[in-house]
Amino acid sequence: MAPVYKIAVIQLQPKDVAVADNFARAESFIRDAAAQGAHLAVLPEYHLTSWCPDHPDFVSASALSATYLARYQALARELDINIVPGTICEVHPTTTTTTTTTTTTPASPSTSGVEIRNMAYWIAAGTGSLLGAYQKKNLWHPERPFLTAGTHPPHTAFDTPLTTTSHSAEEEGGPGTRPIRAGLLICWDLAFPEAFRALVADGADLVVVPAWWHLTDVDAAARKLNPLCERLFVESAAVARAFENTCAVVFCNAGGVSLVAAPIVGAVGGSEAVMGVETEEMRVYELDFEVLRVAEENYKVRRDMKGEGWHYGYTLYKGEGK
Repeated sequence: MAPVYKIAVIQLQPKDVAVADNFARAESFIRDAAAQGAHLAVLPEYHLTSWCPDHPDFVSASALSATYLARYQALARELDINIVPGTICEVHPTTTTTTTTTTTTPASPSTSGVEIRNMAYWIAAGTGSLLGAYQKKNLWHPERPFLTAGTHPPHTAFDTPLTTTSHSAEEEGGPGTRPIRAGLLICWDLAFPEAFRALVADGADLVVVPAWWHLTDVDAAARKLNPLCERLFVESAAVARAFENTCAVVFCNAGGVSLVAAPIVGAVGGSEAVMGVETEEMRVYELDFEVLRVAEENYKVRRDMKGEGWHYGYTLYKGEGK
């Protein structure tokens, strides 16, 4: 019987550039998650700095936040818990080989001479090692004057310390257990099925998505049509990505509407388990990865993707420069 995993989704509401205070609250939540037996704790995007790029201290706060990665690694070792510390903004000297996604918007004076990379990491339980790293590729429109988008290499998955029962003799090692493979995406990446499909093609069972997505992110015209359109977007897309890829999705959002989604079941725990808007709270979700096997046996999405001559193979990265 496959074990049930506990995933702590920490919907932190960070204060602007208050790195030490935001970390202290995040640490408290992670310790509580570990005490409840969680195997994985996830924080939202920009959880150490908030998203305030026009703040005069945003760049310096981002540079400071990067130093906290080591502190999360120490927590993962101490508490024996996997941690995805939301996203951490890293400040690097401007290079000539990495550019933003737009060339029409002038760079902000606050970021002159440097580039800011929005990074997500998976930190392994027990060892504190960095198993996965991802730089946000699909920047939300207001981010583009300030952040540098990731480009290559392609989306890749990685093995985690979590394991699940293998029911297929075709899998490496045959029947038994195998590591759960995971992938990282960030916020607006949720809008692009191709990002998930590339991770699943690399074997991802679980995709973790830290986010900074607020219901007010659209204009008055959109809100007039549907005041809750962003909630509908997030819930619908997270569940759809889980179904269409036979994978689990953890969406941890500073703006609310955080959830864990899986094929067959939809939102884990039901719609009432989807976290509220603009609240600071933590919920521990129980996920049995057996649901992925059941979904794949019914839908055979991964089998079709691996098939020779699959119709949409051209949409996947085939290597550098593609």
